[in-house]
Amino acid sequence: LLPVDCQQDIQNRLQKRKIKIDSEHEKKKRKEEEEEEETSNSKGKCFTTAEKEKEMLNIQCNKFWEIKDNLRNNLTKREMEKLLLHNGQQITRKFEITNHLADCIMFGPLEPCPACEQGQLFFSSRFNSYLCGGNISAWTVCKYSTQKPGRKKFTIPELLSDNNYLKCLPKDGEHSERFFSSRRPLVRNLLKGINFFIQPDLHDVKKNIEKLGGTIVAQLTSKVMLAIFSEASLHSESYSNFVLKMSEKRIACVSESFVDQLQSIPLHDALAKCKINSWDADSIEVKRDQIGYSSLEKTTPGSSKRKKFGQESDHGKVIIKGGGAVHACSGLHEIAHVYQQNGKTYDVVLNAVDVDSGRNSYYKLQILKHDHLDQFWVSRAWGRIGTTIGSHLLESFDTALEAIEFFCEMYLEKTGNDWNSEKFVKHSNKFYPVKIEYFTKIRSPPKIRPGSKSALPKAVKELMKLIFNVQAFKHTMLEFSVDMNKMPLGNLATDQIQRAFNILSQVKEILKMDNNQLSEMERLIKITDYSNQFYTLIPHNFGIEPPTLLNTEDLLKPLSKRSAKYKRIVKYAQNTHALTHDKYTLQIENIFSVDRSGEFERYAEFKKLHNRMLLWHGSRLSNFVGIISQGLRIAPPESLISGHMFGKGIYFADMVSKSANYCNATTEDPYGLLLLCEVALGDMHELTEPEFLTKLPRGKHSVKGLGMNVPNPAEVEIIDDGVVVPLGKAVQSNIRESSLQYNEYVIYNVKQMNIKYLVKMKFQFK
Repeated sequence: LLPVDCQQDIQNRLQKRKIKIDSEHEKKKRKEEEEEEETSNSKGKCFTTAEKEKEMLNIQCNKFWEIKDNLRNNLTKREMEKLLLHNGQQITRKFEITNHLADCIMFGPLEPCPACEQGQLFFSSRFNSYLCGGNISAWTVCKYSTQKPGRKKFTIPELLSDNNYLKCLPKDGEHSERFFSSRRPLVRNLLKGINFFIQPDLHDVKKNIEKLGGTIVAQLTSKVMLAIFSEASLHSESYSNFVLKMSEKRIACVSESFVDQLQSIPLHDALAKCKINSWDADSIEVKRDQIGYSSLEKTTPGSSKRKKFGQESDHGKVIIKGGGAVHACSGLHEIAHVYQQNGKTYDVVLNAVDVDSGRNSYYKLQILKHDHLDQFWVSRAWGRIGTTIGSHLLESFDTALEAIEFFCEMYLEKTGNDWNSEKFVKHSNKFYPVKIEYFTKIRSPPKIRPGSKSALPKAVKELMKLIFNVQAFKHTMLEFSVDMNKMPLGNLATDQIQRAFNILSQVKEILKMDNNQLSEMERLIKITDYSNQFYTLIPHNFGIEPPTLLNTEDLLKPLSKRSAKYKRIVKYAQNTHALTHDKYTLQIENIFSVDRSGEFERYAEFKKLHNRMLLWHGSRLSNFVGIISQGLRIAPPESLISGHMFGKGIYFADMVSKSANYCNATTEDPYGLLLLCEVALGDMHELTEPEFLTKLPRGKHSVKGLGMNVPNPAEVEIIDDGVVVPLGKAVQSNIRESSLQYNEYVIYNVKQMNIKYLVKMKFQFK
């Protein structure tokens, strides 16, 4: 046996060795766990648990702030800019320099945007992504965003190599990879166009709503689309007045967790999950249709005469005096004319369109001179095309020079171009001039016969000639006592129209390309850019809706006369010609299927509604350019309206001749157009007497005026997932006390209908 002291020594050594082995084993195990965690969370992937995610994000944040503090303490702003430029980064107002430089040092300098190929990417904490600050072109802002941007090695220029802090940076060029929060990246301007009323003490909620593009309304008025309150406050007596107002105005209310939910689920789901109102309320879409939305140009209080949404518009009234058309809003058309000097007319119309943001704006600018005195004015008017949303300003000047200086200053501000420059250069986020030629005399007919050069199918070509007939339009204006010499038609300049046609040709080529030639992202970017250019050159009236993408090649397609659909529509027309409408018969010449861009998607939410029918709608030929391009609308400003028995809505009929009467065909102009629309009627408010409605009763989706003569209910056909086609022959209904001979159907939300067919009719008068 070993001596006791030797045994003790050996035991001590073994114990130390065991501790060392355990320590090394623990280190190895910890390292393996860290490597496993790093692998599972690298390359921008989300973490498995909230605790781990929070811990790693805190570590990343602390390291990031340490770099920022060192940069501020050891480099000047100029030196930081040199570092960024040396590493291929652009200096823009989109980001704070220290933030971006710290990002480059920690994660690596960013490669240019792959979408626009030149834009500078930068990190947005609000959207939890890298965004592009560049432009696809001068017409279109780049909307690219990613959590996996391209990176490169960070290098230090020779002139800063002696900087003490920069010397300490790793020389191997290795960079960390950014960890991202698992919260859903928020879409830029996600809440733009939505008016909110927020519980007064929810200050953080207000800030977050504004960050996402929402508009805060100070008073609980009919302009409010959505309210935000805490659930507890709705049950407190102090907020009872708010609850009463929201109930009366049918305003939906969500809880204060709404913004937090947007970080993990889509807007529609967040609205449903956070809903706390117990009363019936209108959707945001319905509210938007009722009140519209626009960001008006700010002006000094009292300096402008604002025109409110919903007032009758003067924008279409044009009076030629001097070198151009005097703005009707100026009120000076009787005493002043558009000023000219040295062959130059000081009058311009500007346009700006952005499909992504929904912008569709005009800006009009002109100098007016008194007809007899040396008095001058600069008239400005701006707003959204096709609506009464807008404002105007009229400012007086003592001399022509002062007026010209101000005019040129405004032109430069809005376009980025000098008024006297011979060549116009389009700048990003600036307006573009629209060349308009006014004519009051009937011009000589074109040498080329309309339609002779068109590659459209013959039936579509004839339809286009019918609805774009200028003489027919003038005839309609005369019926309403409009003097075309005082309100002449405006022509876009020929070269501008030609440029627009070239753009359409390019869009057509893009639509023909398959995915091997062009990715979906590239296709979307190019079509968005061309759409912005086209709508800027050729102003379109989209009302309060955003401009649509030019991504539909065939809007109208002729139906084969041998098809079942064609034969069904012929039967529908033959069977539902009312006996009392006996002054004419109807002959179908052509039927076209209609596929309006975005309308099917818009209708999708009502496609699930019960009681859907295929119904007729008739209108004057002069309205069909607007109907085909923009869809059926509720009392659009330029539409000639025949009546509102049940309030302002879209009216339909199940008797073809009932709708045909609204075509206003004559023996001289015997052609008319009728629409067949799928209409989601849901629960109908049934009436037998006229009643001008401004709001549907609670729980109702539409109005039905009950007629005494109806298509035979026993002969209906069911098509397309339950759509009813009432094509039976007319019979007496069980309604004997009614002021209506025939049924009328009215909807008050444009999203409840989808145009399916356009029918070209010839009226054969007896």
